[in-house]
Amino acid sequence: MLKDVTFAGMKWWLKYFVVFGLLLPMVGGPAMAQFRRDTTASSLTGFRATQIIAPAVLVGSGLAIHFAAHESWDASIRNYVLENTAGCNIAPFDDYIQYVPMTLHLGLGLTGIKSRHGIWDRMIESALAHAVCGVIMLPSKTLFHTLRPNEANYMSFPSGHTAFSFTGAELTRMDYGWAWGAGAYAVSSTVAFMRIYRNWHWLSDVLAGAGVGILAAQAGGWLLEPVKRLLGIRTGGSTDLALVPVCDPFSRTAGLSFGMTF
Repeated sequence: MLKDVTFAGMKWWLKYFVVFGLLLPMVGGPAMAQFRRDTTASSLTGFRATQIIAPAVLVGSGLAIHFAAHESWDASIRNYVLENTAGCNIAPFDDYIQYVPMTLHLGLGLTGIKSRHGIWDRMIESALAHAVCGVIMLPSKTLFHTLRPNEANYMSFPSGHTAFSFTGAELTRMDYGWAWGAGAYAVSSTVAFMRIYRNWHWLSDVLAGAGVGILAAQAGGWLLEPVKRLLGIRTGGSTDLALVPVCDPFSRTAGLSFGMTF
């Protein structure tokens, strides 16, 4: 008779391999086929099937673990993390750094870093993406009615912090490329880990949340031009604002100068 192989029964090195193997899609980001950098005008808007590869993999993995492997994966990984972090007292910084990717998406262009969209388009795109994220997340939490690992409530699946953070990370990747997107994804992956570490979410929660966030960011890109046309909003693709640090050696003062490019 075959034995039931669970996470708890694995050797320590295999546990690390499995955990980091599952988290790798979040650290490395979505599939390279989805994220080939292309700045031609035709690539900035419009749906492409490859854009849903990573969200589908992440959400599908989360659902599979949630329904078919909760005890052998979710519970075992939660117990393993708690046992190996006993006595550690880390501040709940994930409540704050979840906003870093969104801030990067909106703010990097203000420093002169080249973006495929100007500030006004980035603001609209971000608003649309995070609205889509909220529209997906809130009903999902009610529908799945999953008890959190700390038993605080039944709003565990999917992870809202993770979804919100990954929305900003993917928007950053979309507008600035992988040079900045990788850093944003690293921050979002830290948020995902901290949600498990602080015992607020299961592994399946953060996997699904990451997928929802990436999908929401893509939806923001799909909706940008149609919404602008619907509302009659006109924005220049190359228009942007800039905040430039200045220093006066004579008066020994420092400050910021404000500029707009057309």
